[in-house]
This record gives sequence, structure tokens and C-alpha cells, in this order.
Amino acid sequence: SPSPSPPLSSAPSSATSSASPSRQPASAAKSDGPEPSYSSVVTGYELYHHPHPFPLEYGGMLPEFHLAYETWGTLNAAKDNVILLTCGLSASSHAKSQPKNTRPGWWEKFIGPGRALDTDRFFVVCTNNLGGCYGSTGPSAIDPRNGIRYALRFPLLSVKDMVRAIFHLLDDLGIGKLHAVVGSSLGGMQSIAAAAMYPERVGRLVSISAAAVSHPMSIALRYAQRQVLMADPNFGEGDYYSGEFPWQGMKLAREIGTITYRSGPEWEQRFGRERNEQRPSLNADFVIESYLEHQGKKWCLQYDPNSMIIISKAMDLFTMEDRGVDGQPDLAKGMTPIQMPSLIMGVQSDILFPSWQQKQIADILREVGNQYVVYYELDALYGHDTFLIDVVNVGAAVKGHLEQSKDNEDLD
Repeated sequence: SPSPSPPLSSAPSSATSSASPSRQPASAAKSDGPEPSYSSVVTGYELYHHPHPFPLEYGGMLPEFHLAYETWGTLNAAKDNVILLTCGLSASSHAKSQPKNTRPGWWEKFIGPGRALDTDRFFVVCTNNLGGCYGSTGPSAIDPRNGIRYALRFPLLSVKDMVRAIFHLLDDLGIGKLHAVVGSSLGGMQSIAAAAMYPERVGRLVSISAAAVSHPMSIALRYAQRQVLMADPNFGEGDYYSGEFPWQGMKLAREIGTITYRSGPEWEQRFGRERNEQRPSLNADFVIESYLEHQGKKWCLQYDPNSMIIISKAMDLFTMEDRGVDGQPDLAKGMTPIQMPSLIMGVQSDILFPSWQQKQIADILREVGNQYVVYYELDALYGHDTFLIDVVNVGAAVKGHLEQSKDNEDLD
């Protein structure tokens, strides 16, 4: 039977009422700007069980695993209308509302009849990442070998391990070749990896706000998040499941994350130097500070800290480089199998995955002979979160790519 979800709801209520000594003004949430829709998902998904040992890239092994997944649309008789939607670090399989879970999903407005992922045409599959905590096997799951939670005894994962797990699910569903794989952020890394690992099974590639090689700056930012989380006195080397939840570390980690997900120009426009109090203080004096506290408190109980550690480390380790003839890392060699039509998108205001990284992907694909590469760079305010928010521009580009015949590709 599947392992239970982590007891996130058992965290102390003080996480949402007294996480800091600051007075919380009415403007703390500052709701006059768009925000992604993320929520803790504990029901409404299907479960794939892989009952066999699953060796991992960095030498570890899982004796078995579960993957949570959800689907939308209708699988046709040929099973060739499938879009695999890969997700970000903390996202669940719940990308879109559906009868078993009617809450809005994290890509709610991008999926449905006539939308970017048109469910009148396509059968969309989305999983919770291996290593996650929304139904898939991760650190909060029970290790069947000893009956206790893995915690940080969970083996290190790679992004490619996550992709291989998803393709085991696709095998189980009888799906041979995908119409496309679509992903953003970590999901964009996974979509690139899937296209390179299984080129005969991927018809089209969409990668948004991702990278072919993790950059030192994004590695440093994720490292800082892990460090503040692990410094929480309740973290207890990851064995907190039967004790106090490390909500304060999670809150601070999310505040750092929020800074990397949005942009200075947006916050200049949205918050400026607006203050909560007339007299300066060491509390949340500026509205932007209240906003960060609100984001941290809102999210800190929704995700398993150990999953954040394991998956963010997989992102740090990600590279599409392969060993070249001289024995050195060779990105072109690792990207050569990707010859299918490819849409690569970046956002000028993204500081976590700067747009030059997406341009690098497009350039290297052209360099290795891919004749069907389209690169879009959006001048959007919302930084890395643009892929969750800009339905008009992101959605239109994705829809056009997915529905275009190969004979009519625009080459640029």
C-alpha cells in the first residue's frame, strides 16, 4: 500500500500566528498582484507502483517506489495524443482541477478545452516528482525494508532518475511515444532530459525557464535555502516526523525562494518603498517585508522539508553534459539526441534561471543539427514565476508549438 503523506498538518499553529514578533498589517498579503496557485494535495490522484528495485544515478537504490499522477482529456485508440507535463520543485500532480479534486491546479488556466494544453485534442499526464511528498515516494515515505520513514536516509536523486521513473509509469499505461513533453523550471530540466534520454519516444519538446546546466548562482541560492532550513532547531537531522515540525526554517527558506522567483521591476511597481508604520522599526516595516513574511507563513506547512532538500539538490547537480572524446564534459554531445521540434522560452526578468541559459539551450540545439528550434524571450515583469502567471503569452506560444505540423515549422 502507498506510504502516508507527511504530517504537515501537525505543525504548530504558531507558524501562522507568531512566526515573528512583527505586527502583521492589513496590507501584509498585498493581493493586488498575481500569485501562483499552489496547495497541499493529499487526495484525488492515481498511484503507479513500481515493485522492483530502482537503481539511482549516484549509486543509491530504492527497493520500490510509487508515483502519484493525474490525467485530463481522452487517450485516443492509437495512444499517440499524450502530453507529459513535468512539474517544478514543490508542485504536485494537481496541475488542473478534475472531478476527484476540484481545487484549482498550479497550471489551471493552461489546461482544458481550447487552452494551451487542449484537452479536446490531447491526453495530459502530470506526476508528482519522485522524491516529493504529494503521493510519490520521497523522504516522508516508509522504507519497506525497516518500516520507518526514510527521512534524509533517502538516497540522492538526479533529475534523470525522476525522468526514468516517469517513463516506467508511461510503460505501465501502455504509452509508447509522447506527442510532447512540456515543462518549466525543474520541469523544463526534466523535459530536456526526457528528450535526450528517450528521443524515439518524444515527438516535441517544450522547455520554459530552465537550464541545460545548473549555474553557480542558482546553486548558491538553493544552498542558502537548505542551510536556513536545516538550522531550525526542530529539524533534528531530518527526523522530525514524530516531533515538532521545522516550520520556521521552512518559512525562511520560502522567503529566500520568493525573492528568486519574482523580480525587482515587479516589486518596484507593486510595492515601491511603501511602509506599514510611520515610525521606523525592526519589525516588518516595509510592505515588501510583510509580503515575504506572508509568503513564508502561507507555504511553510504545505511541503515536506526533506523533499525540498532532496529535490533542490538534484537541481543543483543537473547537467546535460556528456563525456567528450577528450574526457571532458561536452554539452553538445549530451544535447545531440534532441532533434525533434523544440520550443525554448525564457523571461528577461528571471534571476533564478536567467534568459541567457534558455538561449544557450536553443543555440546548442541548432549547433548539433536540430532544424526545428524556436526560441522566445518574454519581456515580462514576473521573473521566474512568469510561466505560472502569463497565460496569454506563455500559453499562446505553447499552444502554437503543440498544434503545428512539422512540415510548417517556423525556423529561427
